[in-house]
Amino acid sequence: MNTKTRSKVLIGIAVAVAAYVILGPSEPQTVDAAKSGESVPVREVHTKVPPVQGAMRALMLLAHRVTAANASNALFATHSWYVPPPPPPAPPPTTTAASLVPPVPTAPPLPFQYIGSYKPDGAAPVFFVTKGDRVYDIRVGDTLENTYSVDAFNGSQLLLTYKPLNIQQQLSAGGSP
Repeated sequence: MNTKTRSKVLIGIAVAVAAYVILGPSEPQTVDAAKSGESVPVREVHTKVPPVQGAMRALMLLAHRVTAANASNALFATHSWYVPPPPPPAPPPTTTAASLVPPVPTAPPLPFQYIGSYKPDGAAPVFFVTKGDRVYDIRVGDTLENTYSVDAFNGSQLLLTYKPLNIQQQLSAGGSP
């Protein structure tokens, strides 16, 4: 089909539709709404259509098709995707003066393991302790890693002092040297 023929067919269809709208039946026909789960109220317009020319008359004939703006099948109804934000979180519980007191500092657990001792004739005993893969030979009065001082040995325990907090700790030695 060439362009001239197609244009003539389209113009003919447009003229036929316009003629039906303008010269068609004066009483609007009822159209059944699509079947849906809810019924939508339809506002009917009963007005006398004044004699108007052309397109205005056609628009007046279509006025009966207006439905409620909030209906789900309204053609140009506005829809909003706005979701209100959640309420703000509740304020934290009030704190008392007793809960604001910091905890008493404590020394960390001893990082050393006792492995044995040796007491040469007439000399002070030597104790062997490990930390990881390192072995230390210590005597009473020595300082380990500038953090622990060796204070005493009471027969079954080595007494060490954690120097930053001046807290004394005990390392089990098993028995006397």
